[in-house]
Amino acid sequence: MFKLKFNNIIKDFQWSLISLITASFVHLLLRIMLSKELGPSGLGTYTLVFTIYMLGMQFAGFGIGSALTKYIAEYHDNLFEIKEFISSGILGSIVSGSAIGLLLYLFSNVISTLFFHDPAMINLLKYTAFCFPFIAVQKAVIGSLNGLLEMKRYAIVNITQNISILVFTIFLVHSLDMNIRGAVLGFVIPTVLVGSISIIFIQSYLTATPKLANKILKEFTLFGFYVVLANSIGIVNTEIDSLMIGYFMNSTEVGYYAVAIIFIQGITLIPDAIQRVITPLIATYYGKRDVESIRNLIKETMIKTVFITVFIDLVMIIFGKILIIIIFTDEFIPAYTPLLILLIGYSIYSPYVAIGTCLASIGKIQITFKITAICAVLNTILNIILISKFGLVGAACATSISLMFTTLINIYFVNKYTSKKYLQKLDINIKFCYTPSVK
Repeated sequence: MFKLKFNNIIKDFQWSLISLITASFVHLLLRIMLSKELGPSGLGTYTLVFTIYMLGMQFAGFGIGSALTKYIAEYHDNLFEIKEFISSGILGSIVSGSAIGLLLYLFSNVISTLFFHDPAMINLLKYTAFCFPFIAVQKAVIGSLNGLLEMKRYAIVNITQNISILVFTIFLVHSLDMNIRGAVLGFVIPTVLVGSISIIFIQSYLTATPKLANKILKEFTLFGFYVVLANSIGIVNTEIDSLMIGYFMNSTEVGYYAVAIIFIQGITLIPDAIQRVITPLIATYYGKRDVESIRNLIKETMIKTVFITVFIDLVMIIFGKILIIIIFTDEFIPAYTPLLILLIGYSIYSPYVAIGTCLASIGKIQITFKITAICAVLNTILNIILISKFGLVGAACATSISLMFTTLINIYFVNKYTSKKYLQKLDINIKFCYTPSVK
C-alpha cells in the first residue's frame, strides 16, 4: 500500500512539518492576542483549562489513534484488515470520547473549586467536555492517515482545525468581546466541527458492520490502555509545572510561565514533525524484523536533531528577552529566567522526541508506560518541593531535571530492545506477538 522511498519520506516529513508549524504558529498568535486581551491572569486561566483539555483528550481517544498507526503500518498490504481496524477504531473512539466528556462535565465543579480554587473555571470545563467525542474521532482519523502514510491528508485535518481555532478565537474574543469564555469556545467549536468532518478522509475504509470488531477492540483496549496512560502521564510530566504553579501560586504566575513554554515549544517543533514520519517506518521495519534499518534510522535522526536544537538554543539565549518584550510586552519579562532554565532540559530531551514513539512502534508500550510513570512521579515530587520554595525558577528546574532523566532512561531501553542480540533470543515471530491474529 505504500513504499519506503526517500522522496516519499521527504514529502511526508514536509507535510508533517507544515502541520506542526501551523499549529505552533496559531498557538503563538493566540497567546499573543490573549495575553493582550486578557492579561497574565486571564492567560493563566486559559492555560489551565487548555491543559485539562489536552489531558482529557488522551483519555478520550484511549490510544486508538496510536494503535491504528501501528497496526495499519504493519498490515499495510492487507486492505481487508485495514478496513476492519479503521471501522472498529472509529466505533471505539465515539464510545471512549463520550465517556470522558461526561466525566469531565460531572467533575468540573470539583476540579475548579477544590484544586485550582477558581469557580470561574466550572463553566469553561463544561464547555470543554462537550468536544471530547469529536476529538476522539479526529485522533482516530489522523492515526489512520498516519499509518497509511497519507501525510498530506493528515496535515490538512490538523491545519484546518488550527486555522479554525485561530479564526473562531479572534472573532469571539476580539470582535464579540467574550473574554475568557470566548477563548475557550474558540477551541471547542472548531474541535466539534473538524472532528465531525474529518471522517470524510477515511470513509472509503469504513464498513457498516466490521466482522472483527470485538477482536480488534479487545486488542485496541490492551494497547490503548498503556498508550493512554503513558501519553496522559507524559502530558502530566510536561504540564505538571503549570498545574502546580496554579495550585501553589496563582493564574498570573501561570501566565508568565505559559509565555516561557511558548518559546520552548520551538525546540521540539521539528523533532515532533520528524516523529510523525518515523513512527510508521519503524513499525514497518519491525514487522519485517529489519533491525539494522531501525538502528540506522534512530541514529541519523537523533544526530541531525542535535544540530537543529543547538541553533535554536543560541537564538533563544541571545534574543529571548527582546522577543518577549516585542511580542508580549515588558509585563511578561518574568518569563525570561525560567525560559533559560527550561532550555537546558528541553535541549537534551529534543533529540529523543524525534524517535520518542520507537518503543511503542516495536510493541514495548508497557515499557514506555512504566518509564513515563517513574519520570512523572519524579517530576511531580520535584515540582512540589521546588515551586513552594523557588516559584517559577523552581518549576523550570524541576522540569529540566526530569526531562534529562527521561531522555537517558528511554535511550537505554531503546538501545536494548532494538539490538540484534535481544531479537535473536526470541523464539517466535515478533510481528505476531504484538499484533492481532486476524485473518
